[in-house]
Amino acid sequence: AFLPALAGAMPASAVLPLDLPGAGARLGDRWPLTIRAAMEMVRREALARTKPGAPVALMGVSLGGMVVMEWAARHPAEVASVVVGASSAADVSPLWKRMRPRGMTMVAASALERDLGRREAGIIRTVSNRRDLWQETIRSWTRIQQERPMSLATVGGQVFAASRWRAPSRLDVPALFLVGKRDRLVHPDCSRQLARRYRAEIVEHPDAGHDLTTDASEWVVEQMLRFRRRNMPPRAPSR
Repeated sequence: AFLPALAGAMPASAVLPLDLPGAGARLGDRWPLTIRAAMEMVRREALARTKPGAPVALMGVSLGGMVVMEWAARHPAEVASVVVGASSAADVSPLWKRMRPRGMTMVAASALERDLGRREAGIIRTVSNRRDLWQETIRSWTRIQQERPMSLATVGGQVFAASRWRAPSRLDVPALFLVGKRDRLVHPDCSRQLARRYRAEIVEHPDAGHDLTTDASEWVVEQMLRFRRRNMPPRAPSR
């Protein structure tokens, strides 16, 4: 429900979903060794699909959050703002908070499961707290994995790159951090530490898990709109 809700809330803006290398529409691309290299691949695609000079507001969850922080730090002139959900970094949080032991165990067990439905069910029950959406999401994610199966090399490469990624020392664009207080995969403290580093606002959902855009799609859109209104440049006076 997230993308349609976001597009409907911002009718004057182009909402451009981007896949990471090795997944979705970019299934044929190899996942690179670093978050920075993955960012540059995503960035090139985004800039090719947007109007030159148009303000770009970035939003990413978890690994996607690392990508948008890297983009904003390396190319601040291109970025109007960033929204980061449920993310972390090696230099601000310990490993046991970046991947909580119980969550790590559940994800590892799911990865060894050969039945796609049961594998996706194990992951979803780890990252989402919306029991009412579990069955629908399991069917959807299973279909995606059947049509565009991510390789173990991609998954392993993502975990390796994310585990080594260090957050930029500063972000020179407005930033908002979002997190679910009941995230069972990544401790909410990881987002709190990132927000503290950048002296940025953080908003916490009382019940959401790691997959914020599944568990609280309307809430995420509402927070993004509020943030956007506070940080939009003032309009020129009419003549």
